[in-house]
Amino acid sequence: MNTTSNTSSEHCVWVSAGVLNNKLCDRNFDCEHCPLDAALRDDVSACSENGASLSVTTMQFPDWEQLSEDVQRVLSPLRSIPLCKDARYSARHAWVRLLPSGLMRIGLDAFAAAMLPEDAQLITVAHNTVLREGEALGWVYAWNKTLPLPAPVSGVVTCRGNDYLRTVKELRRNPYRDGSLLTLTPAVGAIATARVYPAATHRKRIERHCRKLTGRILRALALPEAGLCLNDGGVPVASLPDMFGDDRYWGILKHFIGGPGH
Repeated sequence: MNTTSNTSSEHCVWVSAGVLNNKLCDRNFDCEHCPLDAALRDDVSACSENGASLSVTTMQFPDWEQLSEDVQRVLSPLRSIPLCKDARYSARHAWVRLLPSGLMRIGLDAFAAAMLPEDAQLITVAHNTVLREGEALGWVYAWNKTLPLPAPVSGVVTCRGNDYLRTVKELRRNPYRDGSLLTLTPAVGAIATARVYPAATHRKRIERHCRKLTGRILRALALPEAGLCLNDGGVPVASLPDMFGDDRYWGILKHFIGGPGH
């Protein structure tokens, strides 16, 4: 979804309905061809999966004890990161799990859930949408910004999560079950060719990304516009968005979670 606003002062119909906050339409109110509008109007409930047992392990943020207390404070959501051994993972922290029926569940891993702003909303594409690997399976919406989430595999959307609009707070509680965003009917050959990797490989990727994030924090401490205290009296920052500011932190999210894999 294109997020560049035009000069119109009119608001999106979903803002008027109280669903979204402060979203200016960039499509001249052509709702018929707007993927966000299609996603929000879809009301198909999630495919049921009763009694499935998942094997979930927990990894620790690398070199945690070597970090200062101030850095540990802003990284606290990432201190313990659950990882589902039954899933495979893309480079952009999306997971895929094959169901006995042959359908595929898709969601975001615990690293992504911890990185995204807690008050952000997640919107997925509509029922029956044909997705190609790398296309947006949905969007993260926060701070009047939109982050597309690349699909880890190709297929047709069979069902979506329980709600058309989800919060990151809900996702964090159980990213590998309750946090499932979509169920797909896989395209022919999609599972064999998808660039998704087992949990052991993804664990190493998370470790690399954690170390990159630590490096960004340590470099930012030398900059006047970022620091471990707010500008309104030296109150310690409590989160990464507070430390970097909305615009710079959104760039970090794009680097790790949105856009092409790396």
